[in-house]
Amino acid sequence: MAINVKANNTSRAKSRIYGILLALATIVVIAVIMFIASAENKKVVTVVRIKEDVSISANSLITEDMVEAYDMYYKEFKNYGTLKFADGTERSQIVRWSEKDLVVGKRYAAYYLRNNTLLFWDSTLTDQTRKNSYLYSMSGELLNIQMNTVDDFGDMVVPGDSINVRATYIDTVYDLPSEEAYKLSIEATGNGTSPVEVTKVEPLFSEVQILDMLNGDGQSIFDIFYQYISMTKAQQSAALQDSNFLKSVQPESILVEVTAEEVERYMFLQQKGAKYQITLLPRTSSSSITDSLSEIQEALAGIAGLKDSNSKGD
Repeated sequence: MAINVKANNTSRAKSRIYGILLALATIVVIAVIMFIASAENKKVVTVVRIKEDVSISANSLITEDMVEAYDMYYKEFKNYGTLKFADGTERSQIVRWSEKDLVVGKRYAAYYLRNNTLLFWDSTLTDQTRKNSYLYSMSGELLNIQMNTVDDFGDMVVPGDSINVRATYIDTVYDLPSEEAYKLSIEATGNGTSPVEVTKVEPLFSEVQILDMLNGDGQSIFDIFYQYISMTKAQQSAALQDSNFLKSVQPESILVEVTAEEVERYMFLQQKGAKYQITLLPRTSSSSITDSLSEIQEALAGIAGLKDSNSKGD
């Protein structure tokens, strides 16, 4: 009987030891996991950031004195600065500091880059944006049309908008009478036909995009808008007070991409003395140009109001 008690005590002691060892192992595993998680949370990736006192204009070369190193938490970098593809691969969207030499002195700002912001790959370009860049991607012909867009829409129309254009013209139609009537007409008037003038309305361009607009000096309004967008807020405010700038964004003609057949049709209607009716189609999305348009419209409206008040005073 004493032997059984001793055996039971030994068994209980072993169970306690195993329990203690299992608890210690669990504590160690949890501690290791927490340590790894803590280390992961503290892990950082050094990326490129634009300096606090620097702003970079569109098309400007990114130089060493414009950027600085910035430590970003690795977890944030993975969520915010990494692009995941369907095949499971990943690509960094933010320029790492180790990749700085691939950008500095070699790439240009794709658009106005504000101070204290991280530098993304898609905000840089290998080449400067070429003037009248649409000329390099056209598949048709560029047609300059002197049209009444200003009269129809004021300052609402900007490069990138889509329009429909209808032409109204007078056409002369010659009736072909019967043979008997033809003979009588010749005897009476010496002319076997009777011309009739008819007003015709025909579509000229359907859903054509305005690639650019030219002001009175023949300057590209597309380029002027992008110069405005690349300015600092202070420079933009000054431009909106400048009558020369406001005059430069008032269009005299529009540039559209058309086919050779459409050019020939346009020339035919021009000879007919056609008048044009332009309708503006809905914008499907906003752009940096349309976003800044309201500010310019307000400034232009102020100039127009000032002129009206001056003319009334005279």
